[in-house]
Amino acid sequence: MRYFSYCLILLSLADLLTTYILLQTSHRFYEGNPIANFFFHRWNILGMTLFKFSLVAIVIVVSEIVERFRPGLGKLLLTLACAASAYVVVYGIELFFEHAI
Repeated sequence: MRYFSYCLILLSLADLLTTYILLQTSHRFYEGNPIANFFFHRWNILGMTLFKFSLVAIVIVVSEIVERFRPGLGKLLLTLACAASAYVVVYGIELFFEHAI
């Protein structure tokens, strides 16, 4: 489980960096998550960072708790979270190369 948690943290960092680069590149880009957008407009990248990594911490804690009661299910939750984060990072990189360059 530890490696899946590390993977989620690294993918979330990549997501944050990709999002920040896109937001700084052009006004055509915007944060699609309305809650993250609120934090970004209110406290800039610091607010978005705290919001995103608070969610990551919650996902990891919930996955650990679930894993203790249902072995294998917590790992599945982390795997799905990693897959979703990876998708968001790849999509952000595609947007950058299609529209920003």
